[in-house]
Order: sequence, then structure tokens, then C-alpha cells
Amino acid sequence: MGINETVLEMHFHHALMELFRNTLGLGRGRFNFYKYSPQKECFVGFDQAFVKTDLSPEELFKVLKESVINHGYSLSSFFIGLFLQYKVVRELRRRSRVTPPQILSYPHYRVSLDTKKNINTGFSQHELLYNLNTNNGALVYYACPMIFDRSELYEPADLNKLRLADMSTCPSPYLDNDSHFIYFAYPQAEPIWCSEPVEGKALSPSEMVTYISQQISSREFKENQLNLLDTLYKVEKEGKIKMLELVHESLTIIYYKEA
Repeated sequence: MGINETVLEMHFHHALMELFRNTLGLGRGRFNFYKYSPQKECFVGFDQAFVKTDLSPEELFKVLKESVINHGYSLSSFFIGLFLQYKVVRELRRRSRVTPPQILSYPHYRVSLDTKKNINTGFSQHELLYNLNTNNGALVYYACPMIFDRSELYEPADLNKLRLADMSTCPSPYLDNDSHFIYFAYPQAEPIWCSEPVEGKALSPSEMVTYISQQISSREFKENQLNLLDTLYKVEKEGKIKMLELVHESLTIIYYKEA
């Protein structure tokens, strides 16, 4: 088994679900998770529920669509778009021309970002994630597992090894069609966005859960929680770009119903 983005997502999936279950009540009629399926030919569809839920994927789709069309939707239930774009982290033992000057330690760690524009759409993966992060209701992170030996994939997932680089701290959508990276001086360090080095912020999974908990109690967040759905719907409907298809592997919908 090689180390790639899909394998890393599978490795951490159950540990993340357990974290949500133990802290926010996953599967108790409050929080449920759904994975987006690009096969649907309409706004958004789900063919896999991460856990047993009160709503079937088809029922959730109907609620989502109605939420977009009818802004009188009850705020006792709402959705959070959680984008975890997994990336392979490389361990480096020497500097290169793109190593930021802040990096003085050996080894250090680098993530390559997908900033090359798609020839069919004119957008890169990073640009889409950067733009999605500007929408209320979207939480966007690069998931950077500090795993460097595939033998670690056979051990229970250790969430302490998962660093979530917060897209809110990224300085640019990187529209120059050039190579860009995230650097870490050491596994628990804050990320450095390159090529012009800018220090960002990374969260642990537990810090992310705490942040989500704070968000759902915010009146402003509740009042604006349809913006993400509205954005995705309009983009798909107008045929501007298959945004969901390009980022579907990173999107999880959190469905929350207040007690």
C-alpha cells in the first residue's frame, strides 16, 4: 500500500468520526455526516452516509435543495460544508531554491499544492478551495498527515499526527499557474505558505471540533449558513464551472439539528 491522498483520508476517517461522536454527539440525531457524490446530475447528491442517520441521502438532498430555493428554511437545522483536502507531506533533509528562509531545521516538511489551472475549466484545485473558504458555512482545510512510512498506515490512526492548515490564513489563490507549497519546520509547527513565505495557522482535529462548536452557537453563522449552498447551486445551475466535481473528494456535509 502506497501513501496517497485517498489512503490517508481512509486512514483517519474513523478516528475523526469518533472524535465528533464523543464531543458533539455524532449519530444521536444532532450531527450527521454525508459524503458528496459527483455522479448526481443535479445540485448535489450523496451516495454514502458516513454513519447511520435520521435522514437518508435522498431525504437530505431534498432538504438541501429546498434550503437553497426557499430562504424561509427553519434555522433549527442547518448545514456546514467541511472541506478536508488531504495532502501527502514530504520529509526533506536539504534545502531547495523554494525553501522559505524561516525554515532552519532538518528535516523539515513540504506539501505540494495543486495550483495548475485545469485546461477544461481554467481553475486550479487550490483556487476553488480558496474561493469556497470565502463563503459563510464553509470550513476549508488542507489535511496534512505527518506520516512518512507506509507501515504507520497499519497502526491505529493517531490524530495528533494530523495538521489542518487553515485556508483562512492562506494569503493568495495563487493564480500565476506556478508551483506553490506549504512548509512545516517540524511536525507540529505552524504552516508557511509559499512561494512568498507567509506564516499561517494550523489546527489539530480537536481544535477544529471546538471551533465548529463555537460556530454553530453563533447567531451570525446561523443567519448566513445558506450562503455556501446557494453559491454551489448557482455555480452548477449556470454551468460556469463544475466546481463540485473538482473538489468533491474533499467535501463532507455536516447536518446539524438543534435539540
